[in-house]
Amino acid sequence: MEAIRALLAALDEAEQKIGSNPTAGLAAPRPYPRLAQPGRAWVKAGRYWVAYNTAQPPMIVAVFYEAAAIPGRI
Repeated sequence: MEAIRALLAALDEAEQKIGSNPTAGLAAPRPYPRLAQPGRAWVKAGRYWVAYNTAQPPMIVAVFYEAAAIPGRI
């Protein structure tokens, strides 16, 4: 149950970050620069990396736990 609360809190945090400044996201998570794609940005929220599209309106398209092997899962 605690993991679900942490995920929901991270999604709320990501939504706030994206909503307040959608252009502030990173091109890719710092540990994984090869994940950069046109039209996608990433923010760190809690222990999660959250990807969103940069078109209007921005939409969350992926969420990864920071310790996951992200490149192996995309």
